[in-house]
Amino acid sequence: MNTESNETTYEKCHFTCVYCGFDGRTFDAWMQLSIDHIRPRSCGGTDEPNNRVAACGSCNSLTSRMTFAPEASRAEMLEKKRQYVAESRRNYYKVWAEKVMPRYLERPLLPLA
Repeated sequence: MNTESNETTYEKCHFTCVYCGFDGRTFDAWMQLSIDHIRPRSCGGTDEPNNRVAACGSCNSLTSRMTFAPEASRAEMLEKKRQYVAESRRNYYKVWAEKVMPRYLERPLLPLA
């Protein structure tokens, strides 16, 4: 099996989530990057370099349960994952803007211990 290190995968993807564009070049942001298998292992995906990309933790979590037909190409799977992430982010942003943000702006910050 031809595998590559996580660092090599991150470099190949320019330390950027291939789904949402999250920039992982600072230390704290880099800590949020993970490896996504384009064709999930649960659908027969391998750890081969062409099946590995950098993804932020949020996108990796969002796409983790997606399934694909055996004949789906790499490009088709990437496009479906990107579309799903974009749609999910729009929906989550709407919920956040309507329900979370207004309350957050009105409450005091907790004191530091």
